Amino acid sequence: MSGIGNIPFVASLQEIVSILDRLAPPRYALGFDKVGLQIAPESREISRVVVSLDRSLAAIDRAIETGANLLLTHHPLIFRPVEKIGDDYEGRAIRKLIRHGIGHFAAHTNWDAAQGGINDALAARLGLTEVTSFGMAMNVERLKLVVFAPANAAEAIIDAAAAAGAGQIGSYRRCFFLGQGEGGFEAPADAKPTVGHPGERTLVEEVRIETVLPATAQKAVARAVRDAHPYEEAALDFLPMAAGPEQALGRVGRIEAMTLAELVAKTDAVLGVRSLAWGDPAEKIVRVAVEGGAADGDWRAAQRCGAQVLITGEVKQHIALEAAESGFALIQAGHYATEQPGVEALTNALQKALPDLDAETFVPPPGSSGRPFWAG
Repeated sequence: MSGIGNIPFVASLQEIVSILDRLAPPRYALGFDKVGLQIAPESREISRVVVSLDRSLAAIDRAIETGANLLLTHHPLIFRPVEKIGDDYEGRAIRKLIRHGIGHFAAHTNWDAAQGGINDALAARLGLTEVTSFGMAMNVERLKLVVFAPANAAEAIIDAAAAAGAGQIGSYRRCFFLGQGEGGFEAPADAKPTVGHPGERTLVEEVRIETVLPATAQKAVARAVRDAHPYEEAALDFLPMAAGPEQALGRVGRIEAMTLAELVAKTDAVLGVRSLAWGDPAEKIVRVAVEGGAADGDWRAAQRCGAQVLITGEVKQHIALEAAESGFALIQAGHYATEQPGVEALTNALQKALPDLDAETFVPPPGSSGRPFWAG
């Protein structure tokens, strides 16, 4: 257990939620989804976290056994408003968490889409290169921020804005524009200007900083920029932009040329599964799409991106038929197997942000808690 001497390390709930919201921005979540803190823990100080694909009773038991007071899962526990806490599966899970003072936080489709999340982890595990995004994404209202500042303050302002949620375009971060110019002002007699003197007109060399942000981050970005700005009164303009798509869920990339049959064998070896596949076993594959979980409906989007095959967790019969007869291959590797690498990645990312935090990935035995087994 990490900490100083015999004192275990604890992090505030607010700090952990802030880190998780940065790793898996809630705005990435699809419209139907319910992400974030679903059940508050009894204590606002978090001493241990169990990270799990599912909010299974076994995962909750693991949290209880190991003294964890936060259960972090990919799949949410609560999808609809809770009208009663009964004796059904959901009710038993909720009661058990509350009884033991354990909180529950879910990072679902926002972690699917996020950099380093479910689908990036799956792409990396399978050895994809030149990886880009494709598929479903939320349309989000965006703003453009324009602020003027002395040139020597630009880096600090850009860093502050980026940390608060500005400057991300697709998978690129800290995107901004700088323009040179001059700014003028007349400070009142009782002011304490950073440059110039009270009661005088001042002309100073400045830079114009432009960047973009989701409208939901406006307050946080404004606060961060003002805190980083050297002027007493910083002028910030937030200009409306057309709504645009956020980070998409799926990933598509290249592999060394191999047949579809060889790709199935590789998938099985890497993920420890026995996949089902549809398509021509002898087809040479060089471009692969991946999307963990139940993402068979995205096969047409994958095909439009130039992919020859989609590796996902679940494939319905009618989709297998349509795709195969459209010359597009599918590999069904299982919901658990295609998402568990991303669950491990979430644990690692949380521990990278808080190196002393006591956290573990829950790995259920085969045949339990949604993890399948194969006979023979």
